[in-house]
Amino acid sequence: MPAQQSRRKVTTIWTRVLLIALVPSVAVLAVGAGVAVYLMNQGSKINGFADDVWGALPPMSAFVAGIQEERRLTMERATGQGDSQVRLEAQRRQVDDAVPDLDRTSEALAANGSDDLRATLTALTEERHGLQNLRRSIDGNVIDAWKAYQAYNDILDLCGATIQGIARSAADADAGFEQMISYDLFKSAEAMSRSHAMAVRAVAQGLDGTQFHELAHQLGMYHEQVKSIVPRMTQQERDSYAALNKTPEWSTLVANDNSLMNRGPVKEAVTFDVPTWEAAARQVGQSLMSLYRTHSQYAADLAADSAHTAFMLSILGGGAILLIAVAAMAVALHLSRKLVRRLRTLRRQTLDLAQHGLPHVVAEIREGKPVDLERQVAWLDHGGDEIGQVADAFNTASRAVITTAVREAETRQGVRSVFLNIARRSQTIVHRQLKVLGSAERSAEDPDQLQLLFKLDHLSTRARRNAENLIILADGQPGRQWRNPVSLRDIVRGAIAETEEFTRVVTTGIPDVRIAGAAVADLVHLLAELVDNSTEFSPPDAKVEVRGQTVGRGVVLEIEDQGHGLTDERREALNAMLHDAPDFDVMAASTQSRVGLFVVARLAARRGIRITLRESVYGGIDAIVLIPVELVADPNSTMDTPVPRGLIKAPEEPQTARHRTPAPRTETNPGHRTDSMDARRERYGWRWPKT
Repeated sequence: MPAQQSRRKVTTIWTRVLLIALVPSVAVLAVGAGVAVYLMNQGSKINGFADDVWGALPPMSAFVAGIQEERRLTMERATGQGDSQVRLEAQRRQVDDAVPDLDRTSEALAANGSDDLRATLTALTEERHGLQNLRRSIDGNVIDAWKAYQAYNDILDLCGATIQGIARSAADADAGFEQMISYDLFKSAEAMSRSHAMAVRAVAQGLDGTQFHELAHQLGMYHEQVKSIVPRMTQQERDSYAALNKTPEWSTLVANDNSLMNRGPVKEAVTFDVPTWEAAARQVGQSLMSLYRTHSQYAADLAADSAHTAFMLSILGGGAILLIAVAAMAVALHLSRKLVRRLRTLRRQTLDLAQHGLPHVVAEIREGKPVDLERQVAWLDHGGDEIGQVADAFNTASRAVITTAVREAETRQGVRSVFLNIARRSQTIVHRQLKVLGSAERSAEDPDQLQLLFKLDHLSTRARRNAENLIILADGQPGRQWRNPVSLRDIVRGAIAETEEFTRVVTTGIPDVRIAGAAVADLVHLLAELVDNSTEFSPPDAKVEVRGQTVGRGVVLEIEDQGHGLTDERREALNAMLHDAPDFDVMAASTQSRVGLFVVARLAARRGIRITLRESVYGGIDAIVLIPVELVADPNSTMDTPVPRGLIKAPEEPQTARHRTPAPRTETNPGHRTDSMDARRERYGWRWPKT
């Protein structure tokens, strides 16, 4: 459970919306970054492969030309010509010199090429490494010229397969197509070289049937191959081939080759000049190899341009994907911030309406003031989407709250009207009762009867104060009022006189100040409730002391009892109520309701009087009443005459004072009047505390 609460505290709506926006955005960004890196890597590999092809062309051409010449010289050596071995050794050294460059370029091609090309290059490397063994077998006559011819053909076939693998590994279709044309030109030049090698043997020793068939096959192949690819050559290459066909070397080679074919496989003396024929063959072979190299160069340039374009497009495509991913994330974050901003605005406006707008309107409704809902209430308006629907739902709830407040105010007003009606009726009856009791007190002669009348008088006074409590709870104004200031001492005496146990109350140090007439009735009622509360919750024989002094902010009265006191929590709760008087419904809902203190709080709030309860040194309660300086009257103002018994004035007779002190009267029967009876009247009618 604590873990769930902790997660709820951390997971806010902003976090959730941010996760909703970020998860797909980060995923798109990651995919975009991966695709961009892949495209740039592929573009880099294509560009690197094109550069490797371009760089491998010279070493491959040199190696092919060298092997072809070594093969021809090997076939010549087999015929027993005198200097053929010397020229063969020199040619072998040239081939060996070309091998390191070819190895280096082969490794580069294998790194960026396809698996088929890598396998072909591996096989070519193995054949090159076995070249020395082949040469030793040839020099030791372990193999004859025919097998040597076939061994060299295998090496050159791997060179052709390498060219074909390069064409198949090309990323661009056009470059691959041109590479295949280069491969066809290579096969044509290789077929011409093979045919001439066999022709050299035919001139010197003749050929058997198989060898003659090989000669015929290679002669026909190189002629047909080169003719078939002429339309696919570049214009420059077609011009070069056309020029080659018109050269004397081409004519000499073709004529002499045809002569050999016409002679057949038998050994006969040739009718042409052999050195001239060989020179022509070398010239034609070099021209065909030149066509291969030229077109290979063209294909390599085309592949390099295509690879560079692909590399740049990969960079641009990768950058565009990254830009789109970043833009998507930015848009997602912007929309999420906008959504969260709307939600926060809704929360702020909702809280403002709930904490300020509605309470203010409800307070005015409770006070009975007219309310303009459209002007005073800032209704929420957030569009027609889901957020707007939430705002509308809160507006509906707010209207329900206001409607309930109106009904409650009407109910409260009705209850207050009932309170006021009952209280006014009770107050009138009690006033009449006090008037009758006062008349009976003045005419009573029996001390016991007089004592009973005074007790009834006190109970009636308490009943009148209870009626006034109802009036105060109903926000009404009790009937007793004074226009002129009244002495604080008289106010304290009047409040004590309204207490049933007034004989236990002692006053000391009451300042000689006067209180404004408008506050006299409320202050008498307030002090009477506090004194009555102190006498009620203290032992029957304990004194209640009322003392006062003048301070900078007004006048302080202290009402201290010797009761059992209150717990700290209860005392703090009562102090909170006295400092901030709650509404009547709060007091009604309390399980420990004290109407007297609640009325005291309402009166104190009405007059700006501050009341604080603290623990007495005797263990009871010391109630401190701070009368603000605004209620203290000017000493030079006119003062009302003190009125006995709490300065009581009835609502129907606001200017007539009831004196509880027995008034002097003429006795018809002097014998009935005794000093003891006068003393009792004095005791129960008015007790002037010591000051």
